[in-house]
Amino acid sequence: MATPRAPRKYVTAAVLGIAIAIAGYWVGLRSPWSVHHPYRVEGTAQLVPADVPFAYFKQKGQEHIAFRPDTIPWMAGDKTDSNSIPPCIRKAGQLARVRVTLIEVARPFGSGSYRTIESLVCLP
Repeated sequence: MATPRAPRKYVTAAVLGIAIAIAGYWVGLRSPWSVHHPYRVEGTAQLVPADVPFAYFKQKGQEHIAFRPDTIPWMAGDKTDSNSIPPCIRKAGQLARVRVTLIEVARPFGSGSYRTIESLVCLP
């Protein structure tokens, strides 16, 4: 007894649809316009003069970005760490030249995104 076969056009359409979905997902992950595409920029950073480890990063022509400097990986010369404040901004209120890695994060509710700092390099 022969088993019923799906028409060839349905099988072709299903395979083509899956291939397009996989290609779209792959391109979306690697797109420079992706929300999760990290990029490096230079600017200044300074520790807030308070009893909390809180700092601001400022890129020319952009808004300040607040961050916790004791929770991100940093590099200063040949030293690196991720559980302390970078040496170039340890003195509260002192501006330091830095390069940071930023990433755009999509807001979980509503629309839009915000920038967050993922790493910091103290510049000479």
